[in-house]
Amino acid sequence: MKAKLTGLIVLATALVMTGCSSAPDYAYVIDQKTLEKQENSTRLGAHTGHVVWMNPPLRKVEKVQPEQPE
Repeated sequence: MKAKLTGLIVLATALVMTGCSSAPDYAYVIDQKTLEKQENSTRLGAHTGHVVWMNPPLRKVEKVQPEQPE
């Protein structure tokens, strides 16, 4: 019983690890639309000070793999 349980755990771990390694890579880039919208609203407000982004809004994009030369 214990050997069967250990085998199932090893199998499940192997399946999970191979699934994670094939996930697409993502990168985070600054979201310019959100920045422009916020900056435009501060220009229109009379009582709004200058906005300095400590952590600018980001959006997630999929990394593009460069083509391999033949």
